[in-house]
Amino acid sequence: MIKLVPITDVKASEYNPRKNDEKRLALTEMSLRKLGFLLPIYADTSGEILSGHQRHLVATRMGFTRIPVQYVNNMDLNERKTVNILFNRATNDLSKQDTCDKIKSRLYNMDIQSMCEALPDIEPDSEASFPCVYAIRRVDTTQLAKVNHRNFDSHIAALAKTLERSVGSSMPIVIGQDMNVVNGIGRLQVAAEAKRKFVQCVQVTKAQEEFSSAMLNLLSMDFSMESSYADVLRYNSFMRERNTRETDTEGNCAFGDGFFKGLFPNNNGRDFFKLEGEALEAWKNKYGDKIVDFGAGKLNNTRTLRNAGVFVSAFEPYFVTTGDTIHKEKSIEIANKFLDEVESGVEYTSVFISSVFNSVPFMEDRIKIAQIAAALCSPGGRVVCWCQSNESQQFVITKKHSVTNNARLTFDLDYEPNTVLGDISKHPKVQKGHTADELKDIFSRSFKSIDRIDMISKFWYLEATKPTVNPERLAEALDFEFNLPYPDGTTLGLADRAREVFEKRLGITLPGKEETGHGD
Repeated sequence: MIKLVPITDVKASEYNPRKNDEKRLALTEMSLRKLGFLLPIYADTSGEILSGHQRHLVATRMGFTRIPVQYVNNMDLNERKTVNILFNRATNDLSKQDTCDKIKSRLYNMDIQSMCEALPDIEPDSEASFPCVYAIRRVDTTQLAKVNHRNFDSHIAALAKTLERSVGSSMPIVIGQDMNVVNGIGRLQVAAEAKRKFVQCVQVTKAQEEFSSAMLNLLSMDFSMESSYADVLRYNSFMRERNTRETDTEGNCAFGDGFFKGLFPNNNGRDFFKLEGEALEAWKNKYGDKIVDFGAGKLNNTRTLRNAGVFVSAFEPYFVTTGDTIHKEKSIEIANKFLDEVESGVEYTSVFISSVFNSVPFMEDRIKIAQIAAALCSPGGRVVCWCQSNESQQFVITKKHSVTNNARLTFDLDYEPNTVLGDISKHPKVQKGHTADELKDIFSRSFKSIDRIDMISKFWYLEATKPTVNPERLAEALDFEFNLPYPDGTTLGLADRAREVFEKRLGITLPGKEETGHGD
């Protein structure tokens, strides 16, 4: 139920990923002045805003003393952040490919002034300024769907359904005088498919339709995922339960592609539930018998190799056993064992970074991983990287693709090329598709020779040798990687030990944190 409450009853969250833009805030003010609140602000019962930050800010400036609010049950911080992302996306009728830059371009190419110059101003705090409260009405779902069904879109509907499940209610649908949906086509599709008899609607006048559509669907602030949500995207990079490979009757897991495609490109993981015989000998001749599995997921590939007699040091900061909960204590245990083995001076023949870069959210993070890999390879080992390319399905997918479940629901981001956000109903996770040039840029900073880079089944397979170690960059990388964040607000907390271990291993002195800019 939408309630009119004092504007001071709700407050902005600190993590909203939208960046304020004065030009678009001015448009928000014009929207409230000419249309009022067509949709409510959403907040939890403590008053923290989940959707409507900009409208709340502008309404305060305009002198509103009340605002319409739909309250939802309290959530923990990670749930609130996830819902906040959903609101930032699911309330606009946007396709998967509609990034912030594309939306902004379309909006700024419109003649907004001519759309609204004939519309009268609405007095703040008047009944007319709260149409989602005083002008809301029930409309027959079937009749509305008949008029609008040609605009149904599975992606938009999937977003709307995910948001509805998350907050326990559906936003009103904004319609025009001819029963055409101005905003909320996904919400209508969800209601029609659920066979609901009625939907709640707010109807705008003919003169308001075009301006309403622009404001509700295109007036979207830029996402600042790389600042407000950086840590969330980092710890949500963990390996999902659904991505665990199949096992044989003895419980052996199919081998990961990144560990064998460079040698056996025509085979699949089921051919190597056990790595043995001629295949094992060929594998060891190629990669050696002292390996690092960097970003080891659930350690399935580590176990396959250890069972074959290969020495493997595994590093996984976000270890998950079952479900989607990071096992922090086990992750720290794995990291400490890894550092013990690194400190012992094992001369690694190959360092595998397999499928890791798919979900490492930022280029700077991937570069740091490559720098650590170079220190592990030194002096004579190689790094092997396996990651999805920009030609993978989800980066060339069309809007007609059917979204069958929330796990596959994604939308494009624009802070890096070929980057999408998925798993947005629970644990938002970045997926990145690399170009060959991007991979070369990552590894050429720490390796003198890129020996091989091949595309195999839309994935890149890269080998690099002749590692170089820059003490300052290595120190920054260790401070980052061994102090990664966790959902509870703590960190891995092993940066100091990692520094000591790599200093001993390499026989060098790393610059202090103050010198690298990572001091307290």
